[in-house]
Amino acid sequence: MKEKVLFIAIFIGLAVTELLPRALAQDPKAKAIEILTRARAAIGGPKLESLSSLSVAAGYRRMMSGREMSGEVQIDLLLPDKIMRTETMSPIPSVEITRLEALTGDTSWTDQQTSGTGGAMVMIKRPGDNAPHGEQIRLNALRADFARMTIGWLLKTPANIPVEYSHAGVAESPDGNADVINVTSPHGLNTKLFIDQKSGRLLMMTYQSRKPRLIANTFSGPQRSREEIEKSIRDAEAEAAKQPEVEYQIHLDDYREVNGISFSASPLTQHRGEINEEWEVKEFKVNAKIKPEKFVKK
Repeated sequence: MKEKVLFIAIFIGLAVTELLPRALAQDPKAKAIEILTRARAAIGGPKLESLSSLSVAAGYRRMMSGREMSGEVQIDLLLPDKIMRTETMSPIPSVEITRLEALTGDTSWTDQQTSGTGGAMVMIKRPGDNAPHGEQIRLNALRADFARMTIGWLLKTPANIPVEYSHAGVAESPDGNADVINVTSPHGLNTKLFIDQKSGRLLMMTYQSRKPRLIANTFSGPQRSREEIEKSIRDAEAEAAKQPEVEYQIHLDDYREVNGISFSASPLTQHRGEINEEWEVKEFKVNAKIKPEKFVKK
């Protein structure tokens, strides 16, 4: 994983600096909209407003359940209300998983395909996959993921992920000041944005979440029954449910201009100062033709 010591040091300093409340003459919601309007102008202005679709192809490295994995991810966004993530990974040797997650309008779907399993059982579990009322939990978690993703690149969310913004104060550090904006939604999203006062760029997002879980069991001899496999999954989920939520920080770096819009090409997520996930974007496609049928489950 490439070195980003200076980058991390700068923004960890920003994150832990005391958030100073200010007496605002302006309503916090109106103040947030004003700041976001300037920030959107700084990264693209009219070009950003005219964006109708975005495709992003990236490689990533991730730590999950003590394992380091790498893979490829493709994000396809068709405004106003369609977004899909296609992700491949190899959690253990000889196993490749392709997971698709899509949100279109008020509905969502997922699909997961595993190849080359041999004597292994592997599942990637998202929040709510098998919980009571799990469909709504999973949908809300997906909305939150996609909201942070689109805010990170566009400073806005699709129409089917409504959010509210409120100015929370100013974070001060020796490297500069950042306006802090709270982003909330009826679906449970609660994220803080740190927007640089000089450049208008989004520097960092913070949020609370449980760690993603990888359930991977290998076995030999007679194939395990469905009941045994399901019990292993339930036991792992029960253990994971006991874990508290932790704070994650998404740092945004390496801004690149594509068709007049500046995008962060190296989003990096960390927890307690340790890198949890790092992306290296290979390509941004702005306003490429994407058919609506792409977002329909096959």
